[in-house]
Amino acid sequence: MYYGADPIEKRAEVFYLDSENSTLKGVGVGIRFVALLIDGLVLLPVSYILALLMGTAGSNGFQLDGLGFWVSSILGFCYYFFFEGKLGATLGKMAVGLKVIKVDGSPCDMQAAAIRTLLRVIDALPFAYLIGVISIWVTELNQRLGDRAAGTIVVRAKSLG
Repeated sequence: MYYGADPIEKRAEVFYLDSENSTLKGVGVGIRFVALLIDGLVLLPVSYILALLMGTAGSNGFQLDGLGFWVSSILGFCYYFFFEGKLGATLGKMAVGLKVIKVDGSPCDMQAAAIRTLLRVIDALPFAYLIGVISIWVTELNQRLGDRAAGTIVVRAKSLG
């Protein structure tokens, strides 16, 4: 079991372990989907502002293609990379009490966050994260492909004190 200090809240955390065999227990698709929706709500205004700047936003919505699509995608990748690499969780994961850690129980680092983030593209295929969802369903630790490649797992974080 890994005990560490949360860099933002400065309080100790413990991650749930499966008491039967002392291995980490990953969370399922449902709660991860809620976190993903919250992250989408965080990133949506950024995309909208980008569309406004590019002149592709109007009263009926907005569209990002070409350069706008790529800039928006890069900003999204940076969001996941930074938050998971530095804080162990995106704003969506924080909101629902989840944390990304390594399978040995240590904190997620920038290298693992980079691998998770890059493989998010494959996990999202062919649509709506179908490959990622199937991977979570069929792996023992509920890992998407990005988790498996990075050696990470998404767990519920339980704060102490």
